[in-house]
Amino acid sequence: MNVKVKIVLASLLCMNLVGCEYVDNILHPDDGDETVIDETFKNDALQLGLSKAIVTQLCTATKEISVKCISVLNSDSNQKEVRFEYTYNNVTQKNDYAKSTDASRVIFHLPVDSTAARIEFENNRSYQFNDGYEYTWVEPTDIETAAVINDADESLAKLVNSAVIKRVTSSKLTNVSTASLSNDQYSLTEAQDLVNNASTVLFPVLVVSVTSSDQTEPADASFKAFTEGHSAILSNFSSPLSTAIEQSWF
Repeated sequence: MNVKVKIVLASLLCMNLVGCEYVDNILHPDDGDETVIDETFKNDALQLGLSKAIVTQLCTATKEISVKCISVLNSDSNQKEVRFEYTYNNVTQKNDYAKSTDASRVIFHLPVDSTAARIEFENNRSYQFNDGYEYTWVEPTDIETAAVINDADESLAKLVNSAVIKRVTSSKLTNVSTASLSNDQYSLTEAQDLVNNASTVLFPVLVVSVTSSDQTEPADASFKAFTEGHSAILSNFSSPLSTAIEQSWF
């Protein structure tokens, strides 16, 4: 049975202990402040070389970021792995034509066998269009690339982006993008430098247009790239992740 540990820490973006509503571009992750720890996870993590102190730091949620520390069977490799999952969830943006709900995740995969360890970045965006509008989208030319950037907006690395775009209904569109770095591509030092200096991950955004019976000329309904989620996760967890890389990135 999973053990749920509630931990309330000072918020970086919302000082209300109950949470803050997200309206008109004010951040509101709605399900942070939660750590879920699998009962077999700790022993598995220690056996992979992680220290108790680092496991504790990696598995401590913040008010904006929920954490899952679990041992699972990876569906791709069919191998057991220790997994740290960080989620910054349900942030809403609005324009005249639609609402965009965004979620960001960072997942640290540590296989128990020789499969490559990796850090995965995910951005999940859901568009809900207002009644009466029909939508279309165009993929950007850089759809296959996600950029890891620093505080000066300089690119530190280009990662391969995998985007799954789906027309769910006539009024809903989703785009799930993932990119990762692994220990068969980045050395221990390279991975540490990247995690320590990264500010956020910049995923490509779709060019979205809408029309209606009253508006035959396409109107731009695109939303800017959502970077706050990965920025918050890296700000809070880059240091323990860097140490975890040093202890396990072989």
